[in-house]
Amino acid sequence: MEIINWLNANNGAIIGIATVVLVIIIGYYAYLTWQLLKINDTPEIVVSLRPHEAYINLVALCIENIGTSAACDVQFVTNPSFVPGVDIPLEEISFIKNGIAYFEPGRKIEHFFVNVIADGKLEELKQTPFEVTVTYKDSVKRGHRRSFPLDFSEDEGLARIGKPPLFEIAETTKQIQKDLHNFTTGTGFHKPIVLTESLTQHRRGKQANSLEVRIEHLPHEAQEEILGQIAVAVDKKEREIRERKWQKQTAADTKEEAQ
Repeated sequence: MEIINWLNANNGAIIGIATVVLVIIIGYYAYLTWQLLKINDTPEIVVSLRPHEAYINLVALCIENIGTSAACDVQFVTNPSFVPGVDIPLEEISFIKNGIAYFEPGRKIEHFFVNVIADGKLEELKQTPFEVTVTYKDSVKRGHRRSFPLDFSEDEGLARIGKPPLFEIAETTKQIQKDLHNFTTGTGFHKPIVLTESLTQHRRGKQANSLEVRIEHLPHEAQEEILGQIAVAVDKKEREIRERKWQKQTAADTKEEAQ
């Protein structure tokens, strides 16, 4: 009874205290919600050295937004400003020199930087690590600053096993395209020949045509000599054939008279 009487006597104060506690709890959850939204709506720019997927000796300077919102007014500062041995000087890389006005989430830029195996450049590049500092703003104009130390020695000993699937598919597609082109145009392989005569006659015809072409390239006197020899040989063979036919016919007639 005493507790109930006390609560009845102080219900105003109790309600006030409960209201204050509820406001604090609501405010705390609102703060957590704001932090969660802030985390989920923040650009995140990363800078790295990335070997080419198929040719790992070719290294590119890569910038990528892995965050969930766009970055604005992206600027880059390199330290040192000059890296000896690279094929493309830092000050000539477009996004380092000019910055990026708007960099949407998921976007990636790769700029060829150096061929590390040319003239033993890797050993020289390993001696000069450098740092890229990137500054940018998010959608509410809040500033961000990130620094990325880059070192070529991290990729030393890197090897590639096989080719990436996309490159395999691309090469196979090119070969299929080439085969289809050859098939439709008839280039790259022998066209099929439909014979209307026996194979023996076809081969003899090809041989005769080949001899005719060879004879045509000889001097006129040589052509006349060869043609004369051919005529003599043909006449001789014709006589031999007629004689064999006459002998066979005579033998057949003799056998018939004997019967």
